[in-house]
Amino acid sequence: MKRLLLLPGYLEDGTIFDTLRLLLPSAQIEVIELEPALAQWQPRGPVSAVTLARYLTERYAIGPADVVVGHSMGGWIAAHIKAESGATAVLLSSFTDQHKVVAASRNPVLLRLYAYLGLGRSRWLRERAKREYLFDESRALYGQLADGLVWIPRRYVHRQLQVLFAPVPPLAIRPELRVHALADNVVRPPDEPFLEIPGDHFAHYYYPQLVVEAIRPLLG
Repeated sequence: MKRLLLLPGYLEDGTIFDTLRLLLPSAQIEVIELEPALAQWQPRGPVSAVTLARYLTERYAIGPADVVVGHSMGGWIAAHIKAESGATAVLLSSFTDQHKVVAASRNPVLLRLYAYLGLGRSRWLRERAKREYLFDESRALYGQLADGLVWIPRRYVHRQLQVLFAPVPPLAIRPELRVHALADNVVRPPDEPFLEIPGDHFAHYYYPQLVVEAIRPLLG
């Protein structure tokens, strides 16, 4: 059976895959925790999805026999890891076109200010974001992620924003599987074929059986 690597998204950690892991063969699973990995990264040149994928491919010795499953930003990275290594890529509520990401700004100067001024740490802004969140099903999970921003290093937040929005060449390859919910208000549905499941941006967390059924044939 192939090794299964899990990549969390922006502001997430491996717990975002907890419900999936209960249904997958645990002996083959490895979570790539991005915060410690990026803390040790010394990039030579600009930070982007391409340069991060190259680093992670080398750090985790990823190759064609591996399956990389990424949620949101993690799927964006997984697609570039596939381009680097030939691994199988599974994208959950993710994208291969950066314009699919719903964002208030993509300006690198503003993104840097947002990260290093710690604007997301503001209690008022976090409470407002939680009040205005649209989906009851994932409200508690979203609240945990929003509150968790208080403890995330500002440099790490900035690097994640660079990975999300730094310009990169178009991908010449396609992931083996895309899974998406039409109600996702963080990443718009892909133009390419995808497996539609119920829910919102965190659909995989609440409907893990549907996701696992789609992934299982790729594990060999």
